[in-house]
Amino acid sequence: MRPLGHRRQVLLFLVAILVPSLVLVGLSLRMISQERELTEKRRADERRRLVNQLSQDLLSRLELIKWEVVSALARHNDLASPAVYANSAVALVASIDDQKLLLPWERDTRAEQTRKLLSHPDIEPIIRQGEQQEFAAGQLEKAVRSYQAAMQAARHPIQVANARLLHALALGKLGRRQEALAQFRILLQTPGEVVDEDGVPLKLFAAERLLAFGVAHRAVLDVAAWAAQSRAWLPPTAYYLASGLADRLMQSAPDPKDRAAAQQLHLRVQAQLRQIAQAQALQADFPRLNELHSVRRRTEAVWIPYGEETWLLSTGSPQGWPAVLVALGAQEIYTMLGRQMALESLRFLTPREPGGDPLGDNFPGLKVSLDIPGDYGLLWRGYQQRRFYYFALLLVLGMTMFGAYLLWRDLRRDVRLAEVRSQFVSSVSHELKTPLTAIRMFAETLQMGRSQDARTQSEYLDTIVGESERLSRLVDDVLLFSKIEQGKKAYHFRPLSLSEVVRSATRALQYPLSQQGFELRVQVEDDLPRFRADHDALEQAILNLLSNAMKYSGDARTIELELYRNNREAVIRVTDHGLGIASEEQGRIFEKYYRAPTRENQLIPGTGLGLTLVAHIVKAHGGRVELNSAPGEGSAFSICLPMEGRT
Repeated sequence: MRPLGHRRQVLLFLVAILVPSLVLVGLSLRMISQERELTEKRRADERRRLVNQLSQDLLSRLELIKWEVVSALARHNDLASPAVYANSAVALVASIDDQKLLLPWERDTRAEQTRKLLSHPDIEPIIRQGEQQEFAAGQLEKAVRSYQAAMQAARHPIQVANARLLHALALGKLGRRQEALAQFRILLQTPGEVVDEDGVPLKLFAAERLLAFGVAHRAVLDVAAWAAQSRAWLPPTAYYLASGLADRLMQSAPDPKDRAAAQQLHLRVQAQLRQIAQAQALQADFPRLNELHSVRRRTEAVWIPYGEETWLLSTGSPQGWPAVLVALGAQEIYTMLGRQMALESLRFLTPREPGGDPLGDNFPGLKVSLDIPGDYGLLWRGYQQRRFYYFALLLVLGMTMFGAYLLWRDLRRDVRLAEVRSQFVSSVSHELKTPLTAIRMFAETLQMGRSQDARTQSEYLDTIVGESERLSRLVDDVLLFSKIEQGKKAYHFRPLSLSEVVRSATRALQYPLSQQGFELRVQVEDDLPRFRADHDALEQAILNLLSNAMKYSGDARTIELELYRNNREAVIRVTDHGLGIASEEQGRIFEKYYRAPTRENQLIPGTGLGLTLVAHIVKAHGGRVELNSAPGEGSAFSICLPMEGRT
């Protein structure tokens, strides 16, 4: 094919397929980009809607809890009342006095009541006398009697319990172990509202002393668990006592279950101590929290995040109180809200954390991070459309690339075929020119009468006949290959003797062999059964193998032709001792027009059709061609024909 034809095909391909495909790709990419922008806008709108809804729901929930706290505080007038902490989300309720924050245990009414009762004239002198005897004079017996007298003089359970504690401690110092244990056991059963002057429940002191005596492990564990689980704030001293009880129970409790329970208790108490530390830090930071001060002057509700374990802070004004600070544990509320709105990816962020969407003026500094759920219809439709666009785009690109590959393959094949045909025409022309030149030269010599010797004339005539036969074989090869290419080749099978076919081929090449000095060694088994075959085609196959042996023998001048039986096959074997064939070329030498690209082959004339015709003829007879060759050692071609069913 001419280069102009190649360029025309490429141009037509570009105009008909590639250009429209590129336009379609550009439009598809534009549509995908627009769809992505629209989807992002929808996602942003949906995000804003969810954030607004989340802000409103969070505000409603927080305000409801604050109203419950303020109402309970107005009813009970006690910051440490369990009713104030009835909701598990309430972390801290503290009073505000002249821009100062007073923590619950600092205004514990129970501690104030204890101090008032212990200062009563009927009991205070007796207790003071016992303390002077115990600590100043070291008179423990007298101190025990004084504390016992105070117990008898007491008129209130708090007075009795405090005197009993002093009495039990003095008994323990005096070594009256059993009496002391009995008193501590009684104190262990006192209600949690019975506290000392600092607000610490007396039952914790009793539990600590019983554990020091190595008794009542289970009862001590119950008291420590009560302190850790108390919804009302206790003084820090109470939690330190509970922490010490848990640590000692982890080591000394005889029951493994009690030790495991003590370990869990230790974790809960540590969490309480962290909250106390955060409450004390809030008390210190309160004067600097300008937002909180502004909250008190605003009419709308405002909640501010604070602390590592985030609290949401706001203020309220219960009846009878100037103002209180309400701190709610944020994590529990966040979890409940996310579960309610089915937002598993919901996460609240503090001002220190990057990203997120602000929750509005009601929550200064508070942000939220969330992913839009994938089951919204609009997002799903956008995803489906983009997927369709990508699929169509990939399909178009795939078809375009496949078309380009087919065009490249066809062009490459056409170029290769054109080169092969050009080489074939050149080879055939050379093959035709050689015998024609010889025929013309010897015929002109005879015509001009230059040779008067009868023997010489006979040799000239034999040469003309031999070259004519060679020319005929070449033409027959070309015609046979043309018929095979067109599918018109018909074989005429009839019973014949393979030995006759072999001898006929030998006679046809006798003159060229003798002219070139070859010795043909023929070994034929005459007792082979008759074989159904096409005589001319099979003879032509043998002649092609012999001609190849002559061409590629190099300096060797011996060729062997054998016909023998090998099991159930008849084998026609042609062997030369010449150039040989490399192993990597042996798989291709039966292809049409193919000639091994070696320097020796370039100097040897040939069309590249001989072995192709041999393979086709043998295959038509139901046989196969075998090759045994090595470079420099010659080649042996074997035509193997099945004997059974061929007579």
